[in-house]
Amino acid sequence: MRRILLALAVTLTPLALRAQQPDTTPGRSLLPRDVERDAVRVYNAPGTTRAAGPYALDSGRVVTGDLAVLGGPVTVAGRVAGTLLVINGDAALASTARVDGDVVVVGGSVRGLNRGYVGGEIRIYRDRLRYTRTAQGIAIADSSGAGEPWWRRFDPHRTRGESKFQVASAGAYNRVEGLAVDLGPRITRNFTGGSARLDAYAVVRTASSFRARGNDVGDNLHGEVRFGTDRGVLVGAGVYDLVAPVEAWGVSSLETGLAAALFRRDYRDYFGRHGGGVQVGLFSGQQATFTLSYAAEHWTPRAAANAWTLFRSDAAWRPNPLMDDARLHLLNATLRLDTRTDELNPWSGWYLMADFEHGTGHLDSLGTTSVPRTYPAGRAARYDRGFVDVRRYNRVSRDAQLNLRLVAGGWLDGDPLPLERRLSADGYDALPGFGFRQLAAGRDVASCAASPAPAGMPAQCDRIALAQAEYRSELHFRPFDWAGDDWVVPHFRADGTWVVFVDAGRGWRVGDPAPPMTYRAGALPALSTFRTDAGVGLDFDGFGVYVAKALSAPGQPARAFIRLQHRF
Repeated sequence: MRRILLALAVTLTPLALRAQQPDTTPGRSLLPRDVERDAVRVYNAPGTTRAAGPYALDSGRVVTGDLAVLGGPVTVAGRVAGTLLVINGDAALASTARVDGDVVVVGGSVRGLNRGYVGGEIRIYRDRLRYTRTAQGIAIADSSGAGEPWWRRFDPHRTRGESKFQVASAGAYNRVEGLAVDLGPRITRNFTGGSARLDAYAVVRTASSFRARGNDVGDNLHGEVRFGTDRGVLVGAGVYDLVAPVEAWGVSSLETGLAAALFRRDYRDYFGRHGGGVQVGLFSGQQATFTLSYAAEHWTPRAAANAWTLFRSDAAWRPNPLMDDARLHLLNATLRLDTRTDELNPWSGWYLMADFEHGTGHLDSLGTTSVPRTYPAGRAARYDRGFVDVRRYNRVSRDAQLNLRLVAGGWLDGDPLPLERRLSADGYDALPGFGFRQLAAGRDVASCAASPAPAGMPAQCDRIALAQAEYRSELHFRPFDWAGDDWVVPHFRADGTWVVFVDAGRGWRVGDPAPPMTYRAGALPALSTFRTDAGVGLDFDGFGVYVAKALSAPGQPARAFIRLQHRF
């Protein structure tokens, strides 16, 4: 019974987290600073009409100039002859609504964008605005304490953080751990000019830790101090004994966990990761972070367990591939930049994640690959690896977007990559028109596997390249009109969007030329060898149904799939 409850918890917890409002306890704001300033400026402007939610602008009524509402819900059926600003509330536009200027929602969402008229831009930020009341209107809350009397900063009874015992999923449900659960304290503290956080967890694994003779409990201890509120420097350190995915950039943990817990399909491979490390970095709000980290780790193979699933419990799991046993010192430089208006439903902005890794150490034993590796186990190894995931979201009209994504990475220099650092351009996140880890004509250019394929078909590519493009537009009908405007599920877009997409990508090995699988270090495979597909879908923000068809392999059948978030 405990396994059933824990397995179901991993399917429900991420969904609940998506619907939660951002934390409003004292601390750093999650909004970009310029968004905070613009919202306060519009609200405090002399010509702005101010109101408090709930607020309704009936049909036939006209607000001259800008309209700013604190709280919600806000329903607009009349006309706003300026900008509509909603702070920390949701908005809905009726078919008779007319907004001559922009629609800006901070800390909420909008329904009915395809029904009413909006003359300007539409900007939606789901993170809430922290503000205080002033004689002029509102001001950005100063969580650092700089605006308080000096003696209040040393008040021991002042709320400066929180402490709680955490019981939460430690990652996606998978065939190696089952459900991994974090058990332990989380302590956060805010101080003048910064904040600190400490997580101290035991990691309990349901696939093995609840057995009478099992003793497979991991740990994860991590601390971080940030000096600065809006921007500044961070310093962190940690020790850990975890089960980590080989590739986590593709299908989300939510979708991977649901597929495994419900249908016994696991789209990731895993290895043991035991060690510790330190990091230093720079941050600018939630938009940009650059870190340098050093870690000493021991990587070990992990076998699939007979993890519980709701359906197909008699079927065999895909074997977890035999990974390398390695002891490595890792130096990473990582840049993250995120200017999206909303992480879950972005309408515009950039997302960039770039990582460079330099690894040195020893590979004590080697996992199985399609092509035997040329260096013996136990030999000292040194490699350089890079990875970049860049996305651009573009609003091209009031209710349409053109979004682009490029993923590339792999070996840069030195010895061949350990299996734990190999890549693939595979699965319904990357090339959904093709089957997952399926050999065609004795080879698979997405995972670089060839006959005879090792058990579990691990990712074996030294390099990958993937390009994706999608056009999405609001549906011009409401399939849920039968439920009326009062039928609301948080962050669920009842009017939805239709999506058209194309993808192109592949992986390859680096070495003596042997096309179509292996190329020299300075060469790029011909574009004619890339896998390509196209598809269509209906996306309701938290639930999407798609169909994809392979273009470069016309004999492949069309494939239907479900997503619980945007494709990228």
